[in-house]
Amino acid sequence: MKRIIHNNINLPYSLHDMRITAFDVSDNKITMRSDTGLVNTAPPYAQVDGYVEFYDVQWDFSYVYLLSRTGNMGKFEGEKLFLKDFIERFPQFGISIMDETFGYHVTKYSGFILGNGVHYECIVEIYHKGDRVFIEV
Repeated sequence: MKRIIHNNINLPYSLHDMRITAFDVSDNKITMRSDTGLVNTAPPYAQVDGYVEFYDVQWDFSYVYLLSRTGNMGKFEGEKLFLKDFIERFPQFGISIMDETFGYHVTKYSGFILGNGVHYECIVEIYHKGDRVFIEV
C-alpha cells in the first residue's frame, strides 16, 4: 500500500490578517501586494516586506465573489466578477485576508473588502497553471 500525505500548510509565508491593496497585471502574471508585506510561518513569525506573484493565470477561470454587506446573516445576495473586471471596477480597494485555501492550480483568499465606500464579504479565486511565488524584499 502506498500512502502519500500532501498538504499546503508548510508554506513559507502567510497573508492571514494582511490587507491586499493591489493586483498588478502583466499579461498572464499577477503581482499581489499588501500594505504590510507577508508573515513568515516559522517562529518567531516575523512580518517581512514582500509580495506574491502568480504565473500563467487563467483569466477565464479567475473570479472575485462579492457577497452581502458585512454583518448580514441568513440569506445573502452577491455578485460574481471575473478577476480582471474586478481590477478595472475597483482601482482602489482593501481586502483583509481571513483565510487562505490552496488547491490544484487554484489559490483562494476569503475575507472582507472595502471598495467604493462599502464593506463586503468576499472571495478571491485565482486559477494559475504556473507557480505561486512569495517574494521577500
